[in-house]
Amino acid sequence: MTHERAAHRAAGLLTAGIALLLVLASCAPATQAPLPNSEAAHQLDRTARIVYHRMAIGYLETGAYTTNVLVDVQLPTGARWTLEAYARDGSSYRLKITSTKVTGIAWEVTPEGVRRIATP
Repeated sequence: MTHERAAHRAAGLLTAGIALLLVLASCAPATQAPLPNSEAAHQLDRTARIVYHRMAIGYLETGAYTTNVLVDVQLPTGARWTLEAYARDGSSYRLKITSTKVTGIAWEVTPEGVRRIATP
């Protein structure tokens, strides 16, 4: 009976350790380029989030991601979006949003969300 208690206790400690590790990992900061403190950068950040939500809504409505939902997105002056990857079945995509007014940074939009990436 003592061996079973020790095994049960070890399993409980292992489970608690894994849970703690997951909690700490979720608190780690995301590695992404910092947002420049300019109006153009803030507009582009907001636009990237709008693009993400439009793509998500389109997926909910049709069951596939499609850039058709972006046809009337108002891009800030100098901004453009580029489709970099797209699954043939519409299950995934990767867009990049850049601007001539914000250098050194781009926004990557995927089904997982929006992140800023440094550009050369």
